[in-house]
Amino acid sequence: MNKKAVPVLIRIVLGAGAALWLFGFISLFVSGASRNIGSFTGIVLGFLVLFYALFMPSFHKSMKRVWEKKGAGKKVQIIVLILSMLILLTAITETVLMCTHANRNAPSSSRPPVVIVLGCQVRNGAPSMLLQERIDTAYEYLIAHPECSCIVSGGKGSDEAISEAKCMHDELVKMGIEESRIYMEDRSTSTRENLQFSKEIMEKEDLGDTALLITNSWHEFRAQVIASDLSIPCGGIGAGTPWWLLPSFYLRELYGILYQFVF
Repeated sequence: MNKKAVPVLIRIVLGAGAALWLFGFISLFVSGASRNIGSFTGIVLGFLVLFYALFMPSFHKSMKRVWEKKGAGKKVQIIVLILSMLILLTAITETVLMCTHANRNAPSSSRPPVVIVLGCQVRNGAPSMLLQERIDTAYEYLIAHPECSCIVSGGKGSDEAISEAKCMHDELVKMGIEESRIYMEDRSTSTRENLQFSKEIMEKEDLGDTALLITNSWHEFRAQVIASDLSIPCGGIGAGTPWWLLPSFYLRELYGILYQFVF
């Protein structure tokens, strides 16, 4: 292949990839399927890569001129490079933590773990796709482990017809799980409150001393860290995520983990 054709091919591949990436994120945002900081980040990254692909030769020449000159421009480039490497390293570290915590056994105990299903959005009184994944995962575990009790945790948002806990409770009962095994925690508005209020139910009802958290895989690490802060010995079972939603929620979770450790 002609050496001059290689940069052109790289630009075409990058540009096409960025265009598809942008189409996916903008579609999610416009449709309302995923309007969060992850979608916004995906859109910004897509535009940056597309801009780079379109103007790659001019961009490289400009950066080279700035680098060869003495002054603040070179220092800015170094700072941007260092910050970019730190961001990449942080994202890689968080991704590894997400993967390693996606499925972990609950700590050993003389009593079976309490299954805690963390809430997610309810749409028109029915579970969203992410919430349905959590419900399905909880159902499979509860069927395989009839000795376990279950706490469904999630309050009612301003845009929800019923609480997330009520939605999960009703779906699990319809699927065949005995209602006596299910406890509802319907006050929470965040992951921390999910777990804090669920712990209160565990203690009040004497359900057990360990927990098994069920949420989407990318959310398991942060949920387990919060549980540890609240002195809840736990493991987790990661529920699936539709592939077209995964990039948006993965990017959002990177911010969530960072916020958890900084604040």
